Amino acid sequence: MDYSYLHEIERVEFRSVTPRSVVELVPVFKSCGFTLHDDVVSLDRKGRVPPWQHSSVVEVEVQRNGEEVFGFEEGEWDSIELKYLFASLPFELVDEFVESVMAVAEQLGVTPTRHGKEVTADDLRLAFAAVREELIRETGDDAGSEGLAIFIRSTYPRR
Repeated sequence: MDYSYLHEIERVEFRSVTPRSVVELVPVFKSCGFTLHDDVVSLDRKGRVPPWQHSSVVEVEVQRNGEEVFGFEEGEWDSIELKYLFASLPFELVDEFVESVMAVAEQLGVTPTRHGKEVTADDLRLAFAAVREELIRETGDDAGSEGLAIFIRSTYPRR
């Protein structure tokens, strides 16, 4: 069964034409408000978070040749995914996600893409508004709601 209409994760990607050192990433992410947790980076929410919602606004995945890269002390990257757990976050956090995407893009000197197409902040906001409409139309629940969290959990395990 296809559960893509649940929009559990929305991704924005940055690609580098040539491999770049992972050492440059931590200062960039920290200057944009992200937190380093051992060998991964995320933009964490502030304040109390309901137990059915995700605790981070952005999860970061660094890759080299399609393989995930862990740690920031050595090695190279050629793509980075900023992941927004759409269904598990209240819609109001979209702006914070978009702002973080644009800040990281500017700091790294790369262009953000979504589904392989270059995007602007306005493009992302419009796309996410459409995603929200689809989610509500298909499930009757809004992003970040407890009802949607219960419904998503009921779809697991998926085969």
